[in-house]
Amino acid sequence: MTDKHVYVIHGYTATPTANWFPWLKRQVEEQLNIPTTILEMPNADNPKLQEWDELCDRLIDTNHELTIVGHSLGCIQALRFVSQHKIKNIKMILVSGFDEVLNTLPQLHSFTDTSLNYQTIIPKIDQAVVISALDDDIVPYHYSETLARHLKCQFILMPNGKHFIDRDHIYEVPVVFQQISWMNKYRENHFNS
Repeated sequence: MTDKHVYVIHGYTATPTANWFPWLKRQVEEQLNIPTTILEMPNADNPKLQEWDELCDRLIDTNHELTIVGHSLGCIQALRFVSQHKIKNIKMILVSGFDEVLNTLPQLHSFTDTSLNYQTIIPKIDQAVVISALDDDIVPYHYSETLARHLKCQFILMPNGKHFIDRDHIYEVPVVFQQISWMNKYRENHFNS
């Protein structure tokens, strides 16, 4: 079996050291012993689709058993990556995600102008979950709920947490770690049974 690896794709205006990403990396590496890479997406304040695609193509090693965590715009990027590669058994945790035009963030339209082909994406995914918060004031939760419906996966709606960013003093998101832990243990048990 290939080695496991977790990749985190942050969103618009974020960095690898922002929000709950460093906490998640520590948790996964220390408790699950799975190497974790937080990608530094280029020009996060003015993201360009081609630059984000190229960075993921260069840095995500598809020889690993992949778990991809996307946050906000990083969710679309994660799905684009899966759609563009011959890979399988991907695990995905998508937090505050969306896959359609957001009126609140018109500067991100280039990422949503071309719709994702879920018929090519879904067969490549082993497990997926979309997580949102009832009080998300940047990507209202119904966008994430729609994303989960398109992916035909579980949708977890948290009672609070807003957009899960440090602006709102969110530095840990235990439900994300729990999902990574469960998915990776499930896979081991699945193979061993």
